[in-house]
Amino acid sequence: MADSKSSVDERLIARFNQELGADLKNSSKCGDLVKYYRSELEDLRDKITVTDAGCIPSVKGMIDTGRSKLAELDEKEKRLDGCAEKLTDRIETYHQLMGEVGDKMAQIRVLQTVRDYMALIKDIENISQELEACINGKDDSKPIALYVALTGPNSILDRISGIEAPHLKMYARNTAFHWHDVLTAKYSTEFEALLKTIKWPNMNQSLEQFNPSKENISKLVLLAEYLFLVKLPGDQDLLSVKLTPSIICPHYTTPVELFVKPFRLRFQFHFTGNKQTNRLDRPEWYLTQVLMWAKENHIFVGQHFQSPALRAGIVNSSVRLEFVRGLVQLAIEKLIVDIEQIIQDEALFAHLIDEVLPFEQDLKTSLGYPNSYPSVVSVLVQPVFFVKWMAIEKKFTTDKMDAMLNTADPFELLDPANLDELKIPKCADQFIRLLDAIKERYCCLPQPSQQLQFLDLQLELIDNFRCRLLQLYNDGVNPTKILNALNYLTSVLREWGENVHYLHLHAALYGPDADEISSVFDQKIEELNYCHQKLVEELVTWIVHEITARSRPYRYDRWPSMNRHDAKETLMVSATASEMFQATINHLHDMEQELSTNVFMVVVRMIATELDQWMISSMVANTKFSTGGAEQFHFDMTRNLFGMFSQYAKKTNLLFKRINDSCTLLTMPLGSAILLRETLLSPTGDEESWTRALQEVGLAIFDRKATLDVLDRRNDMPRIG
Repeated sequence: MADSKSSVDERLIARFNQELGADLKNSSKCGDLVKYYRSELEDLRDKITVTDAGCIPSVKGMIDTGRSKLAELDEKEKRLDGCAEKLTDRIETYHQLMGEVGDKMAQIRVLQTVRDYMALIKDIENISQELEACINGKDDSKPIALYVALTGPNSILDRISGIEAPHLKMYARNTAFHWHDVLTAKYSTEFEALLKTIKWPNMNQSLEQFNPSKENISKLVLLAEYLFLVKLPGDQDLLSVKLTPSIICPHYTTPVELFVKPFRLRFQFHFTGNKQTNRLDRPEWYLTQVLMWAKENHIFVGQHFQSPALRAGIVNSSVRLEFVRGLVQLAIEKLIVDIEQIIQDEALFAHLIDEVLPFEQDLKTSLGYPNSYPSVVSVLVQPVFFVKWMAIEKKFTTDKMDAMLNTADPFELLDPANLDELKIPKCADQFIRLLDAIKERYCCLPQPSQQLQFLDLQLELIDNFRCRLLQLYNDGVNPTKILNALNYLTSVLREWGENVHYLHLHAALYGPDADEISSVFDQKIEELNYCHQKLVEELVTWIVHEITARSRPYRYDRWPSMNRHDAKETLMVSATASEMFQATINHLHDMEQELSTNVFMVVVRMIATELDQWMISSMVANTKFSTGGAEQFHFDMTRNLFGMFSQYAKKTNLLFKRINDSCTLLTMPLGSAILLRETLLSPTGDEESWTRALQEVGLAIFDRKATLDVLDRRNDMPRIG
């Protein structure tokens, strides 16, 4: 708005400037302009005034049309106001009608609910009346069909499960419970009568001897199917029996319960009360009895009664294993009662453990009893008893380990006739058997956390056994015996680390997504290897010392003045070397006889390395050699010392690289020796040319300095300078 006003002002100013010009004397024209513009404004007013005769016709027409339209709009507004009042009245009327209709519809829905409610009650009553009428009839399938219609899939109980009708649900469930009890009693009585007819329970008979007639089996199978169908409505897990806070036994199906019932009566007769067979110190009596009953009858139960269970819709359960579980529960209940007294006596508790573990193992291997099922060992792994168990295991295994090391000769080798490869001390074999026995005792435990506690016991025993071996070594036991024990233990632990059982424990300990799959024994193997390496080093140091202690005559022989050998005579080993070489032969022979092959080969290589270094530093570096002396030394080393080790290595010159290089330098032709020395001392030479020169003469390990030092040991080498 301000912009348009400014624009008008600018146009007016421009117009005035045009009319008046730049001459101030023309200001007298202002009056004339005012009169002119006033006259123009009056003419315009007359033209747009409607009542004036001079008004422009188009303007007058537009104004008249506008007034007419406004009148029409006023009229329509009045009519709309009337319609609004009528609509308001009608809306109120409709609201009243909707309220009345809504009340009627609510009443109708209530009546429909009541009708449906009564229909459900009627259905329940009808089923109940029909069951009442046919319960004693000849057609046994009809009561079952009616009961399934009441409680089974798509039944009345299913239809009312999603509605809020607690009283109706209670009525339906009570009706179902009533007929469940009635039908179960009816068919259970018939089932038990047939079991007596076939002389169940089967006692001390094989499956071939226990051979009921096909007719009786068919009747039992049909009754079993009826009983499988007549199950309590609702969540079956709620029927589980809680024997202890941690031992919960799932509910049995009725046929299995009836199969177990006579066994339960016999079990209670023999193993409760004041019977002579009920003894705390003889748990094996009732465990053996339960196992025998299960083995004699589980195939019969599974063979004939799994099919009716499947037809009744029980698809995720094995009737055979459920029967075995029923028998095992007898032993569980018995042990729960006895355990409080047994644990007071360590000997009784230890004996109980020794009997329960093979029982569990036999259950799993012979009968395929799952780890997820309640078992007798479940009683022992309850925290208060498991702590006691672990304490007994630790005490027993520690005593056992001490006993095997305190015998007259714990390191006596097994199978002395077969000592080609692995030499196994008796104590090491017994210790491995002890560790394996521990594994067999805990592998049947249900939880990995419990198995890991036994693994910790194994690892602790390995550490204690290692410490005991080192203690025996410090007390003067031959190190070869200790090395054989450590070697065997390490090799077995490496093999066990790849066993599925220990791989599972590794996964339980570190998780299945561990960065790398290793062994639960890795740390112990590393510690054993460290001790093994230290003992080998000490043994080699002692052997080399024993050899070199007999080297003085050889080292101070007439090397600088020894005459050249007469080609017509056979060269013989130096007489001064005989004692040193004999000691070498004796020690190698003893080590070969006493050590396992793999350990012996390590010892041989280390002895060779030590002698190789000692011969250079203690003899060659301190001795001058005549030509004859060099020939004799070369013969002593390459034909005698190397020969002693030739049966243990194909290339003995690689075991004694330094000695071999020394022999090469001491016996090479004088001209070649001088030329080699000049090459190595040449001021223009470099590392590459020196290395090439050393390789050309066949040296394997000597560098430039060592080569010059050995060349200087030759008497025939001219002085430098």
